Amino acid sequence: MAISIDNIFSEFGLDYSKAYNWNQKLDANFNGVYLIALTNDPKTQKPHSFEFDICEKTFDNWIKEATDLEIDGNRVTDKGQIKEYLKQFWNPNENILYIGESSSKTNPIQDRVKQFYTHKVGKKGPHTGGYWLKLLSCLSNVSIYYAESNNPREIEFKMLMKFIELSSGKSFFEIKDFANFLPFANVKIDVSKRHTLKKHYNNNKRKK
Repeated sequence: MAISIDNIFSEFGLDYSKAYNWNQKLDANFNGVYLIALTNDPKTQKPHSFEFDICEKTFDNWIKEATDLEIDGNRVTDKGQIKEYLKQFWNPNENILYIGESSSKTNPIQDRVKQFYTHKVGKKGPHTGGYWLKLLSCLSNVSIYYAESNNPREIEFKMLMKFIELSSGKSFFEIKDFANFLPFANVKIDVSKRHTLKKHYNNNKRKK
């Protein structure tokens, strides 16, 4: 069974929003946490039915930006290299793909998620974290949920740890390389997933 959205939010007593579609404007002018999943039913424990694949257009734009992109020290030139490599981190039994937070007073959840929408893979900003999500061919099918929180960074960390424990059936203390059990697009928390993708963005200075 997949971990439900309701389970993760309720674990920490959070009153969460309805499901929003990708690219839909959020009504969240406050700080808190947000969750991105392949389901618009927050209480379902049924896994999604999407096949893992990488969007061809996004990949093509990525390697134009990140011209030195490599895996295991080898330059990436073909979408198949990325698909084969990232598939090892894909969990077809879980709907939750990313858990994030917004803690800046000048950058509430609605603005932070908008930055996620507009971010171009290969650029240094505005939302480099979670960029694996934007590579997915099923991106348009994700739903976004959010909840207000006074301590979003702490809650995000606890939500991620709870996801690892519920998904694996073990305490993260018992798991070697526990970061590899994070939701697909969460590449790091206090530690990083053990992966060999490097030079994933361009080295040019960001335009002001």
